[in-house]
Amino acid sequence: MVVGDAGVTRIELPFAPDARAPELDAAPDRDDDVAGALDEWFAGVRRDLALAADLASVPSPFRRGVLETLRREVPWGETVSYGELAEMAGAPGAARAVGTTMATNPVPLVIPCHRVVASGGRIGGYGGGLHGVATKRALLAREGVHFA
Repeated sequence: MVVGDAGVTRIELPFAPDARAPELDAAPDRDDDVAGALDEWFAGVRRDLALAADLASVPSPFRRGVLETLRREVPWGETVSYGELAEMAGAPGAARAVGTTMATNPVPLVIPCHRVVASGGRIGGYGGGLHGVATKRALLAREGVHFA
């Protein structure tokens, strides 16, 4: 996790052995408030990660808007399809661009991209770490959403 003055800038989930490791500060300062919130979220003590997210690294206003829409409009225990999120963000027909945005979300969990699923009742993909879709399935199950 990387936290700056404007909020959480990056959360790295465990990555696949063949993936390029992220370049992070070798001796970052620990933000106990953010770490505590994440610990409570994983322990099931809290549902909402009401942490500030610094999206300055997100390269386009479209992508920032999609991420902000997701965070604001899709609560705990609910899912939305890529196409539905595109429409909610004011860009109907941009489902693929929403997928790209989810795949490059710098702050998963804070902005819950695991809640975005494929159409037709399919879970869709997830780039969130070493176990990909299994991680997405576990995060959704934690929120009471189950996929076969």
